Amino acid sequence: MLDRSRPLKIVLASLLFLVGVFGASCIQPTPGKSGPLSAVEREAALRRIAAEYAATGNLPQARSELDKLALANPAQLLVSLAEQDVNAGRPPSEVAPLARLAEALGSRSPKLIAYLTPTSAASSIPPSLAPATPTAVATATRPAASATPAPTATFTAQPTASPTATPQRPRVQADNVANLRAGPGTNYPVIGQLRAGAEYFISARNANGDWWQLAWEGGAQAWVSGMVVRVLGPIDAVPVAKEIPTPPPSPTPAPPTATPQPAGPDFRLVNVRLWSVTENGGRYDGASVHCGEKHELYVRVTDAAGAALNGVTVKGVYSGEERVTGSKGPGVAEIVLWTGEDVFVVRDVDGRSVTSDVARGLTTQTHAISDAALIAAGYCKPETCAHFRSQNGCTGHYSWDAVFQRSR
Repeated sequence: MLDRSRPLKIVLASLLFLVGVFGASCIQPTPGKSGPLSAVEREAALRRIAAEYAATGNLPQARSELDKLALANPAQLLVSLAEQDVNAGRPPSEVAPLARLAEALGSRSPKLIAYLTPTSAASSIPPSLAPATPTAVATATRPAASATPAPTATFTAQPTASPTATPQRPRVQADNVANLRAGPGTNYPVIGQLRAGAEYFISARNANGDWWQLAWEGGAQAWVSGMVVRVLGPIDAVPVAKEIPTPPPSPTPAPPTATPQPAGPDFRLVNVRLWSVTENGGRYDGASVHCGEKHELYVRVTDAAGAALNGVTVKGVYSGEERVTGSKGPGVAEIVLWTGEDVFVVRDVDGRSVTSDVARGLTTQTHAISDAALIAAGYCKPETCAHFRSQNGCTGHYSWDAVFQRSR
């Protein structure tokens, strides 16, 4: 007997199948879901962005993609992920995109450089930088990124490493315009300037290791403070300069007035403190430190009794910037730190010039911060500080407090 309902059943079954397929496609998770990423999702996103940057060389696009992840320090995370790959034995072709993007964002790892440095491929560091004339602003040509670089152009490892590979020469880079002086100190005359982004090879240092002598045109000595530049490359073998010019004589002091003033400056430096990891926007993940994003200097000024003073002008030694207390809270002025700064009080609330102690060493460069300060702020422990320093942990992301008190 013929089943007349069979065609209808076939049609209904087909419709139910299509509805099921459509419904399943509607409940798939969307790539742009809201909420914090899991560790697996974060790692996948970082690898994807690094691979895209390796293929295109488009750093602004990579920064935009990283900003969407809302990570506190994506450059440091890229370095950590690349080092995990090295420890896991992954090939250089997988490690290179992560390390290349991290370096473009300002984070370098000696471990990654040693692992990925090619033996015959061109280095990402120019072999030399032609300085400007000693009396003009110095310029340096930096290598331009190719519009379509090969994915591993910078970090392609050769099958057989050269046993006589030449190590990178130590050099400095200026984030902002920096003065070049005739000797290692602010009491020497200015003989030129470094432009922002310029790099120069280091030829020597002073005994304290806080001023660098640069290879300068014509063989003349040119010195720059370590507070206003970043140091790149190994510096352990940099020698102390054999010949350092005699400092210029100090101005002859004026004869004492009829009524002698009390000894000591008008404003005394009473405290300098490095912000803790959490104060600076960072956090802890077990024993690991995730660096914060801040690089600020808060200058606090009080009267002789300790009450906040508004209207006092403070000044940065290297930047020349002046700020007035009260602009960032009672008795507080803020100066943005780049590589570092020294600061002092220059005028009182009535506009009168004053004498002041100088707060020195307020730097964002890990190698220039003492172990005691790093330990007190929670960045490392006595047994881990050497490793933390060797990795340039959190370089560029430190903040400080400096407190001045009126003497009378």
